[in-house]
Amino acid sequence: MSTAAAWILVAHGSRLEAANDEVRSLAARLSALGSQTVRAAFLEIAQPSIPEAIEQAARTAPSEILILPYFLTQGRHVQEDIPGIVAAQAERFPQTPIRLLPYLGQSQDWAERIAQWMQSHLL
Repeated sequence: MSTAAAWILVAHGSRLEAANDEVRSLAARLSALGSQTVRAAFLEIAQPSIPEAIEQAARTAPSEILILPYFLTQGRHVQEDIPGIVAAQAERFPQTPIRLLPYLGQSQDWAERIAQWMQSHLL
């Protein structure tokens, strides 16, 4: 029996563990705000890796796994690396749909959200 979708927030990964912890904290906050579980995963350097996070999510028998790249701009990682990893994992877990969502910076309302944030920080 499938449960709700599993979400994976994918960041680059850093040698600075505090930066990785920020991503993990954001995933936990997103989980707390909604009814879905959000896991953090990292392209490189930090753990869990994207394949590890997908494997963990697949064990919960979700209806699907949604991958959200936590990147503001497109580059090689967004265009090639992450899609390649996700495609390989989709082959490993054919029973669970895995969908790669647009990267965060591609969101249509991103500029409006930044403007709101900027406005809230005016002195």
